[in-house]
Amino acid sequence: MIRSPHSVLAATAALALATVPALSQPPSRNPVISTAGSMQVRVDSSAVRRTRAVVTQPQSAVTAASRAASQSATPPQGAAPPPAPPQSAGSATISHERLHEVLGSSQRLRIVRASGVSDVSPTAAAVTVRPGEFLFRKLSDTAQRIRAAAGSAPTGNPQVRPDTTPGPLTPSLLPSALPATAAAFAMPYRWMTVDSAGVQRVLVPYFVLLGGGLSYDVESRLYKGRALIGVEDTLNQSAGPVTLARPLRMLLSTTKGGRISPEQIAIAHTSLDYDSVHIESPDSNLVHISTGADRTGIFIPIPVLSMTVSMTPQQPTIQGFGLGTTDIGVTLPRGMRRTDTAVVSFSAPGSFVSPNKVRVSGAEGATVRLRSGLPGRHAISAFIDGVEVGQTQVVSETPISFLVATLLGILLGGAARFVSAKRRKRVKSLQWDIIKGAPFGVLAAIAGAVGLDLAQLKLGEPGALPAIMVTAAIGAWLGAKLLDRGGASAPSTT
Repeated sequence: MIRSPHSVLAATAALALATVPALSQPPSRNPVISTAGSMQVRVDSSAVRRTRAVVTQPQSAVTAASRAASQSATPPQGAAPPPAPPQSAGSATISHERLHEVLGSSQRLRIVRASGVSDVSPTAAAVTVRPGEFLFRKLSDTAQRIRAAAGSAPTGNPQVRPDTTPGPLTPSLLPSALPATAAAFAMPYRWMTVDSAGVQRVLVPYFVLLGGGLSYDVESRLYKGRALIGVEDTLNQSAGPVTLARPLRMLLSTTKGGRISPEQIAIAHTSLDYDSVHIESPDSNLVHISTGADRTGIFIPIPVLSMTVSMTPQQPTIQGFGLGTTDIGVTLPRGMRRTDTAVVSFSAPGSFVSPNKVRVSGAEGATVRLRSGLPGRHAISAFIDGVEVGQTQVVSETPISFLVATLLGILLGGAARFVSAKRRKRVKSLQWDIIKGAPFGVLAAIAGAVGLDLAQLKLGEPGALPAIMVTAAIGAWLGAKLLDRGGASAPSTT
């Protein structure tokens, strides 16, 4: 039997209206049946009526239903709150006990974010930190000098507690090829952060002054040196260098003149390859270091290393009373460049240095001569730009050997005059010849000791003892002869 088109359209519309409730209702006892070749539609009239009721439901009923659903979702009073949403990747909630363990509680705690720095409430039970954020605490205003443990190795996984001084830097934490003379300072800063994996890290900054101080530069007349700045992860020392999610920035300056460059550094990783800064200062100084979380900053003392000029006397002991001399060699330190030159002046209380000022270069030294003073020990000091850079000592002794040489010379001179005289040779005349020539022999000996070659002997060192004896002998002989020509005669023997 063929149905009319109007009946087919009516059946299709009824099927569409029944489909919506059918999806949420259990299978009907009167399903829709279709067969090949002809379409037979059987619709439950009750289902159609329900569908129409749903479609024609007023808006006020829907609003009331949604309000009832929201009220049913709110937990009753006294019930446990729903669980918090999960944290972002890498963030960590650090308890108050953990913060007290690694950062202490004696100083205020601050949190450093990209948006700024703010204080953490002392009563906070926990603090959430994300990668790139830091919990910051300052322990004091001055860095503390520590020693590098030579030949030691790290043991275990030590933690730096806030109430103790950080231990010595081990060779594995120090920059490569660091000299043993370097001075290391632990800054009183603690930064706590987490990485993308949620690993907690406590960062302690170190300041390493190479050479232990600043060395004098003769060309610029300033003390110069180099320092290294870096941070160590004290909770994971054996993990190796780690790149920080956000660099730690520091501002550096000197407090007593001079300069430090660069003035700003950004530490982007832990452990090796510390950042390098250069320091220039007219004298010992203080380096001031501050961060965004600590505008007041901290201070690190920077000493200077005195440049030591080498002074080597040729003779450490000479005749006193100005009768002895010695040469003193002056050289710059071996670390100076060969092109460096410096003007060195000298001071020797009680003695005399000639010349009192010389120019010394790194390639070639200079020589000065010291003349003795009164018997005793005399200090000779060297200065560059008014700063003492070297010292040596020379002993001036009582001139006994000079007196002996002079006496021998006088005796020889008197004997020579006695033999050469054209008169009767009497023994008492020898004594008289010695007495007559003695004053001249002494004067000639003193002249030879001070470098005057009155007899024109052309001796290499007229102040040497043999030369003094010869000079005294010639002086005594000439003196006695001059007196004889002047009419002086031997005393009467009757």
